[in-house]
Parts: sequence; structure tokens; C-alpha cells
Amino acid sequence: MEGDILSSYHGTYRYYAASTMKLAVALTVLHTVDDGRLALDDAIPATHRYPSAAGGSFRFDEEDSDPLFPAEGDSISVRELLESMIERSCNESTNMLMGMVGIEAIHEMCARCGLHDMHVDRLIGDVAAARATGISNEVTSDDLSWLMVQAVRGDYLADASTKLLRNALRQQRYPVIADVLPELGKQNVDWGSKSGWVDGIRHDVAFLGDPDDPHSLVLCVLSSGIEDEAAIAAEHAIAAGLLEPLLRS
Repeated sequence: MEGDILSSYHGTYRYYAASTMKLAVALTVLHTVDDGRLALDDAIPATHRYPSAAGGSFRFDEEDSDPLFPAEGDSISVRELLESMIERSCNESTNMLMGMVGIEAIHEMCARCGLHDMHVDRLIGDVAAARATGISNEVTSDDLSWLMVQAVRGDYLADASTKLLRNALRQQRYPVIADVLPELGKQNVDWGSKSGWVDGIRHDVAFLGDPDDPHSLVLCVLSSGIEDEAAIAAEHAIAAGLLEPLLRS
């Protein structure tokens, strides 16, 4: 995977990032682990209340909460937080990890990766900050694709951390792009992804093929302003159309 761009359409258009920004959080956390400032087995008390960039604090409504997340004060490890953030897109885990490494460290990781337009400026679910101050998390398909390339290639991580992140992405429970692989007769293609969604937003970025193979692929499809079912159908069609000739051999 050398990072050559095979195709890009509106690649610098900025979208609300939704949960795709969790890929940047994961990369930052694992880089911090590799530096020895965190350990995967560090145990932390779970919390359901988080500081808002607009002042005060907030917690998630029931529909946005992870039913598998521990009760307030129960112990959870950095490893469990990271895996649940990627595999089942746990918002609580994301905010706890962001609190540990700090938003500035995520900014530094995005800069280190050479991202031009992606920015992570507030915690997941901080609606008050979004409404009161306009602080948001934004992403482009070009930046998100390049972030995935570097994340799974292990450009900034130790081998063990790269392996952990790849495996977490492979366990992602809410894929969009990878759903088209069976219809293309490619059920055995290695893949991993990070999707994101809120009302009117549907995103996914995926690696396809062994990340150590220079012919493996990364595909990112972002959409906004489309009803959920229609957005998924459109993204399936786009993914199938782009991947079919590339995976034909």
C-alpha cells in the first residue's frame, strides 16, 4: 500500500466527521502507548459524564449510549476502551480516551500524518459546544483515506500496536463498504473499516486486502443530507462500482 490515489471525487469537501474521527483517536492513543505514557492494561474507572467545550458537562442520551459499557466507577482497561471504540463505535470509550491523551495530541497526530482538512476539536456527543460555539469535528475523504493508509501500514506505531489496530478494524460491527464483497464474489478479501453516522450522515473508510501487500486498497465514501437507507444503498453502489474492476483478478 503505497498511497497512490486511483480516484477522488470532491476529496477536499468537508463533512461532519461523526465516528470516523475515532480512527484518529485510536492512532493517537496507540502512539502514546508506544511512547510509554500509557499502558494497554492500565485500569481506569468508567465514567458517563464528560467535560463540554462550551463549559459544564454532558452525558449521552440512552439511544446514544453503549449498553455494554461498564457502570459508573467500574474498572475498564485502555485496551478495552480502544477495542470497543473501534469495534462497536462506543462513544463513552472514545471520550474517556480523548480525556487521557488530550485533543492537542490528536491535532499533533493529524499534522504528523499530513492531513490538510481533518480536525478533531471536541468530544463525541458534545452537542452544547456544537450549538453554542460552532466547535465541530470535520473530515474529508482524501484525509480520511490517507489516515487509514498510514494507520494500517503502521507508519507511526510499533508492530504490536499496528496489529492491535488492524484487528480492531477487522472486528468493526457496522461496515458499509465491506458489505459489497460477497456480491462481488470476494468474501475472503481481508478488510477492516471505521464507519460513522448521525441523522443525515453516513460515512465509511475501509482497507481491503492484506495491508502488507502493496496492491491492497483503501476506499472512503462520505455522504450527507440523504436519508439513511438511501445513503447506504448509494454507498453500496459506489463501492461495488469502484471495487469490482480493482478486485477482479
